[in-house]
Amino acid sequence: MAGKRMAALAVGMAALGAGSVVVAQGGFRVDTDAGASLRCPGGMARLSHVFDENASIFPGDPETEIEIITTIQNDGYLVERVTTGSHTGTHLDAPGHFIEGGRTVDELLATDLVWPTYVIDVRDRMARVDDDAFQLTVHDIKRYERKNGRIPDGAMVIIRTGFEDLFGTDAYFDPAPGFSGDAVQWMVDQRDIGGVGSDTLGPDATSDEDFAATYTILDNDRVALPDLAGLDALQTKGDILMTGAVKLRDGSAYQVDPLACLGSAGR
Repeated sequence: MAGKRMAALAVGMAALGAGSVVVAQGGFRVDTDAGASLRCPGGMARLSHVFDENASIFPGDPETEIEIITTIQNDGYLVERVTTGSHTGTHLDAPGHFIEGGRTVDELLATDLVWPTYVIDVRDRMARVDDDAFQLTVHDIKRYERKNGRIPDGAMVIIRTGFEDLFGTDAYFDPAPGFSGDAVQWMVDQRDIGGVGSDTLGPDATSDEDFAATYTILDNDRVALPDLAGLDALQTKGDILMTGAVKLRDGSAYQVDPLACLGSAGR
């Protein structure tokens, strides 16, 4: 899977000169003469929410507490004590979150944490239907591809609902759409996706009591990225997403600050 994902990121890349510079489709550029540099024609964006005590958390998860232990004024340096659950705010779910024996955060490879992106924007559909807790089906995704282009192999497929604007409020827990489990499995089988993400509490619709989307992606040894923010920065496709997570031993998840390297197409 990792090899296919990195191959997908390299689609369209052509070597220039004596192998010192490669230019990727969409304007991405890596220069290896002076170490390495990543050039993002559309700039870069952080796709996480601010982490504080107001962060929305899944019902039943531990509350977040942030305590100032020392201050610059009194002690010459600032230190905080942070108490939180590993699934608070923008975070990465590892397979071990749901799957017995699944890989944990500390076992993920660097290649598991870089993806081309594909954004499925459902905000218009939400404005047209009475029930916002719908599940995207295989048919829905195929239809979206016909209009917006094929999901790149290895992609992080993100459902955009507009809920990022509700983060930290009671409305963040309102009914929300998500992927069906069958749709996630189809994307794994047919597009070799690297994960699913959302600007909600998770990639599952709130109507799905079995959390089939999350279970399916983790059961396929991929990851999930809930509670994303700043999705205005992303195109439907053509951007690259990277994130790291503290290697929490045996961790089911950890907070992340995903970084988007934005391509030039359409900008």
